[in-house]
Amino acid sequence: MPDISEVKKLNIDDTLYETEVPDSYGVKWEPKDIKLITAFIPGTVVEVKTIVGAKVKTGDILLILDAMKMHNELTAPIDGIVEVVAISNGERVEKNQLLIRLK
Repeated sequence: MPDISEVKKLNIDDTLYETEVPDSYGVKWEPKDIKLITAFIPGTVVEVKTIVGAKVKTGDILLILDAMKMHNELTAPIDGIVEVVAISNGERVEKNQLLIRLK
């Protein structure tokens, strides 16, 4: 059971709800290794937009992942050089699968 720091009351359409807010609420998620670009959800790689050896800047689009009928642009979190491209166009990927590694 999570640590509960407080109970919030919400009034929605004249109905009062109480919800428990865990201590972890609002804590920004940080990846274990910012250089590893992994799939955040199972999906299909629509297009790989980089190659090994490419210099990328923060925000550059590395690939497009189709997940739940939505195209998601995965971008470089830091400036770097593409060291590994572990996927190809049309490939099915699982959650947390390595897609690209930067150095």
